[in-house]
Amino acid sequence: MANRFPAVLTTSSELSREWRSRSSDYGWAFPSDWHVPAVDAVCDAIVAEADVWAPAERLGRSRAGAGVSLAEALVDVDGLAAIAPPRYTDPLRRAVSLGWADRITAPPSTVADPLTGLATPEYLQVRLGEVYRAAEVDAEPISSQWALVVLRLDLTRCGGWLRTLPMILVADGLRRVFDGGESLALLGDSVAVVLCRRTDVLARRARLLCSMVSDQIDRDPQVCIPAPSVWIETLPLNYRSALDLIAELGR
Repeated sequence: MANRFPAVLTTSSELSREWRSRSSDYGWAFPSDWHVPAVDAVCDAIVAEADVWAPAERLGRSRAGAGVSLAEALVDVDGLAAIAPPRYTDPLRRAVSLGWADRITAPPSTVADPLTGLATPEYLQVRLGEVYRAAEVDAEPISSQWALVVLRLDLTRCGGWLRTLPMILVADGLRRVFDGGESLALLGDSVAVVLCRRTDVLARRARLLCSMVSDQIDRDPQVCIPAPSVWIETLPLNYRSALDLIAELGR
């Protein structure tokens, strides 16, 4: 039988790189959001031949918070299990599953992200529910009244504080351009959205947002990332589909 834990993977970072490569091969949707601190904790535990349960639970909670389905989270973990000692396979899957379930069923503790001040995905879900109910009363298609302006950053090469700083700049730009009571939300560590009314100047405001954030990024010597992607997303016909949409956007 082939060695499931090759001797060349002697450090946590080497194990993480191999795991990430396998996850990409297995079809992880957005490579830029794969790495989270819990990944390092899981790899540290395996390399040290320690108990993996607590860090794997953290990983499950992190994946759920980012909108990753349980099935996708487990496929990702299977990529790690393929190169880790066999005794870790079952604890990894069970702990990630429990952590994922805990995060999904836990009530939101706040309505705003503490660093950016942008609303949480949970708040946006509530706000969308209100908007869809109002559109139903008005008997008007939701897509003709409301839209999402989406901004996504490529943070693939950033780590630690350098993943947080760009989104603080994004939050400042959002508040400058959309200052009329629109709902501004953070969907992930690289995605922010605005729930706003469709108007004749919406496309112009989206372009202004892109330009303003790009300028802030260019002027900050600590931030070296590509210009943001900004687009207007049409809301689907029903609320359930809208929830699926924001979960996907947050990936």
